[in-house]
Amino acid sequence: MKGKKPKETVVKGKVKRKRFLTFSKKLVALCQIPMLVLCVVITVYSARALQTGIEGEIEKSLQIVAASVNETYTNLYEGDYKKGQSGRVTKGDATISGDTQLIDGLKEKTGFEVSLFFDNMRLITTIQNENGSRVNGTGIASEQYAQIREGQVLFLKDSEISGREYYVYYQPLVNSDGSVIGAVEAAMEASAVRELIDGQILQMVVFSLVFVVIAAALVMVLSRRMVSAMQKIKGYLVRIMKGELDAQPDARLLQKKDELGDIYRICVRLRQALYDIVNNIKESTDNLVLSADKLTDMAQTTQSAVGGVLGAVGEIASGAKTQAEGTAEANDNVIKIGEQIAKITEEVDSLAGYAGQMNQAEKESEKNINELSAYNADTRDFVQGAAEQITAMNKSVQSINAAVGMIRSIAEETDLLSLNASIEAARAGESGRGFGVVAEQICRLADQSNSSAREIEQMVEEILKTSQRMVEIMGQVTSSMERQQEKLEDTKKQYAAVSRGVENSFTHIEGIKKSIDELGGFGAAIRTAVGGLAQISGQTASFAGDTMETVQGVSDTMGGLEASSKELTGLADQLKENLVIFRM
Repeated sequence: MKGKKPKETVVKGKVKRKRFLTFSKKLVALCQIPMLVLCVVITVYSARALQTGIEGEIEKSLQIVAASVNETYTNLYEGDYKKGQSGRVTKGDATISGDTQLIDGLKEKTGFEVSLFFDNMRLITTIQNENGSRVNGTGIASEQYAQIREGQVLFLKDSEISGREYYVYYQPLVNSDGSVIGAVEAAMEASAVRELIDGQILQMVVFSLVFVVIAAALVMVLSRRMVSAMQKIKGYLVRIMKGELDAQPDARLLQKKDELGDIYRICVRLRQALYDIVNNIKESTDNLVLSADKLTDMAQTTQSAVGGVLGAVGEIASGAKTQAEGTAEANDNVIKIGEQIAKITEEVDSLAGYAGQMNQAEKESEKNINELSAYNADTRDFVQGAAEQITAMNKSVQSINAAVGMIRSIAEETDLLSLNASIEAARAGESGRGFGVVAEQICRLADQSNSSAREIEQMVEEILKTSQRMVEIMGQVTSSMERQQEKLEDTKKQYAAVSRGVENSFTHIEGIKKSIDELGGFGAAIRTAVGGLAQISGQTASFAGDTMETVQGVSDTMGGLEASSKELTGLADQLKENLVIFRM
């Protein structure tokens, strides 16, 4: 008859052989093998202990029998053991040879074989051979009898007598003089003892086997229950592994108080923990997708805002360049004003010289009237030239005023652009902080430019007022010279009036000189202010260039951030696809 083949199970297209050594079989083997070894050890130990105990009891019994025989013969018969000429052994007057009545009665009562040795020969015995004859005349080994002759008792476990093995106890027979003349032998056939021991061992073996079988049955039942519980735990874990996080636990397994119950409860807690983790991951993934979308929108919005800021900064740079060019032109005009003021100063000095000459010539007015007329004409020409120069200076100052107005307009436009840049930087958040600092610096520079322009405008207004006064004075001088020319013919009659007129002219010339000096100071201040404005305009242009580079870097960063947010969205979608396996 052929043996059964192991069952095969098909799992996902693969043939999976059923395991021969299942957990229950391993558990039974794990329990039974030590138990069998223990039973064998206990049986062997018990058998030996039983044999030792029985042999000890046999030794004591044989000792008692041998002592009883010795005491009986000693008490019944007085005298020493001796052998007569006829070969018969006597004890005192009693004949021992051939008298087996005493030992036969003792065997009948105790079941032990009894022999009486004289020298190394059985004188009388109850032991019979296979033919039923007594084994009288037989002896024992000479070395054993030598020990007896020395007065020692002997207990032999495997002594062979007439082809059979016996437990034998030898007690020396001692005469009154202390000499050993023989021995009392008490014996018990070993086969009976071995049958008794084998019977006891058989009972122990049977008891051990019954105990092992019962234990195996109990272990099998318990192992099947454990395997059943473990199968349920395995099935529960397999469902969790497949993503069935909505699997409901077994109420009976939850109530178990052993380690399997603990494992099952841990599995249930594991399922709940996985449920919470997956649920949190799903929620986090949804939030991540929303955050990534918001981040993408924010990056796009920020990039658009940065584009606007970049355009605004470009306008600021263009305005700063225009401002620098206008400032350079204003500086050139201020230099020209300084040159005109120097010329006016020279003319005023000349006029003062002429006035001195007129004062000196006052005494010779009559003599030099013709020269005075010529000088008067020259003075009129000079005054007209000065008036023309002052008018030109007035126009230049007005040009400076227009340039200053343009500077203020550019500064206000720069301030507005920096305000817009600050708003765009605030929208950009952390990424626009550096741009906000640059915009704030631009705003501060625009305020400084506006303040400097106001100061220049005030200076220009003062120059305009002064030049206006100079024009008025020049008009008065011209009128005076014209009157002087008209009334030159009456000069002789009006020397005192002419003298006062000359003095007044000299005083006016000194005032003009003083005003011209003040105008020169104002021109120097204007040159200084315009130079500072040119420097500020250069710095504004430089800051605008740096700002454009920073804004361009922010734009590139926003582009990278947008790409990263899109990649993050892709990863979040992939994570959501991976979480689809879990059933909540």
